[in-house]
Amino acid sequence: MIPARDIVAALYGAYRLARFDVSGHSYFDVSVTGFWRSFFAAVLIAPFYLLILHFRFAEFPDVPVFRFFALETIAYVVAWIAFPLFMASLVREIKAEDKYIPYIVAYNWSAVWQNALFLPIELFAITGVLPSGAAGLLGLFALAAIIAYVWFITRTALNISGAAAAGIVGVDFLISVVIHTISVKVM
Repeated sequence: MIPARDIVAALYGAYRLARFDVSGHSYFDVSVTGFWRSFFAAVLIAPFYLLILHFRFAEFPDVPVFRFFALETIAYVVAWIAFPLFMASLVREIKAEDKYIPYIVAYNWSAVWQNALFLPIELFAITGVLPSGAAGLLGLFALAAIIAYVWFITRTALNISGAAAAGIVGVDFLISVVIHTISVKVM
């Protein structure tokens, strides 16, 4: 189990990065152990993601409940693994192998704040608390903020140009869209 103080430090570091403060990187454990522990962020997010799935299930009335949750769980796990695997190859190409662990650690912990921003909007949209137009607009603003956040983390952790960081963020977004599309298609 990860000590609570390590979780708090990592979340604080991710928060600092969300404020575009490069010193946020100093709050992460960037050891190999810290790398593996950063995937605990997926565990922190999972209950909220399951809540969204509970409401989203209504969109698939002909899909058995087990199939729906099994496919969504697989997609969730694949989403957490696919981008780090892609980056493991890319860092070799851009000669940044030594920056891989610090980058993935920051990237993983930042997902908690990304989801803290986006999941409530999605929940309010699904439940009808927000009109679809307002939810769409808020979702678009949240997506723009998240893209800027991940771009900043990518640029500063890998010490690369803004354009290169934008390319990596674009690939990350594409991977997410492909995983989501496949999970919906196989329902």
